[in-house]
Amino acid sequence: MLSSFDLESAAHFFTPRVPLSLWQIFDRWEAWGSHVGFPRSDAEEMRFFRGFWDALCDDLGLGSAVRADLQGLDYTRYVVAFPDTRGALLAARRAGLAVGVLSNFSLASLEASLAAMGVGDLVDAACAATVIGAAKPAPRAYQIAAARLGVEPQECLFLDDEEACVAGARAVGMTAYRVDRTLQAHALDQGIVADLGVLPELLARLGR
Repeated sequence: MLSSFDLESAAHFFTPRVPLSLWQIFDRWEAWGSHVGFPRSDAEEMRFFRGFWDALCDDLGLGSAVRADLQGLDYTRYVVAFPDTRGALLAARRAGLAVGVLSNFSLASLEASLAAMGVGDLVDAACAATVIGAAKPAPRAYQIAAARLGVEPQECLFLDDEEACVAGARAVGMTAYRVDRTLQAHALDQGIVADLGVLPELLARLGR
């Protein structure tokens, strides 16, 4: 909802080094996480990636130069904020609101991604599922995020691009909208917005 992954740049890095598509690498990464467990801290994440890249290189017979390149890769270079992301978070700041990010990201370094996107300074609570021990749409995930912001769920405005996650937020009392960037216009009465530029209007509806 806040960012996209620069697949073209990632492919430019991986294609000459690894004889797999990005999706095949991702599938192996998911399988590795299911096998060893996804990281819950930055230290665990370093070990996670080191083990994954070593296993991939061993399996595919990749050389030491490729191994070094993979071990030195910083995935956050491919995380790109949508053009409206920073403006929306600034609008929340101007309204005097705390800002939280609740993500089902399966890595611990959500803060690093937000910093790479250029919005880390605008986020008060970054809640990655692996770190907080709960994932959307489980009620506990939203409750933890609200608690870290120092508010009740009923005081939160929540936006997400997955209907199940929006429904989960509403179930705990949050005001929630689904973000559908394929739309040309907002459908507020249906609980859908086309982009984050609508945030000031949503806040006005809530009297903020």
